[in-house]
Amino acid sequence: MIFAAINSDSYNFVLFLHLLSVILGTGSAFFAQVITSKYKKTTDNPQITLAALGTVMSPSLLLTGIFGGALVGMSDDVYDFSQLWLTLAGVLWITCVAAAALLYKPPFLTLPNVGKHEAKLSGILHLSLMAMLVIMVWKPGF
Repeated sequence: MIFAAINSDSYNFVLFLHLLSVILGTGSAFFAQVITSKYKKTTDNPQITLAALGTVMSPSLLLTGIFGGALVGMSDDVYDFSQLWLTLAGVLWITCVAAAALLYKPPFLTLPNVGKHEAKLSGILHLSLMAMLVIMVWKPGF
């Protein structure tokens, strides 16, 4: 039994949710970096804004992968997790979710303080997001 085929209404709805969560998660990640760099020059404390962005960013990035996995499952064997581009995207997705959660702690999680590793985590997060964008557009190995 096929739940949804590519370009069916349910597939397109999940694709919409996937793209919406990508926009929210990635946009929050890059906007948080702008806020952080702006407030390092002043004495103001951006913790409230960063906590709000963390509340949006981590769940959005998590949902991005969940909806993406659902799209693979709904694709009627057009896409498979053994394809190179989906394998790479999965590894990068896990990296992004972990880096975002550690760097911009959502208030509903208790995570260790990574103060001295903030620059590394920020680089990992943003490079992973950019690499995932390239992988999703050009689909190497498909």
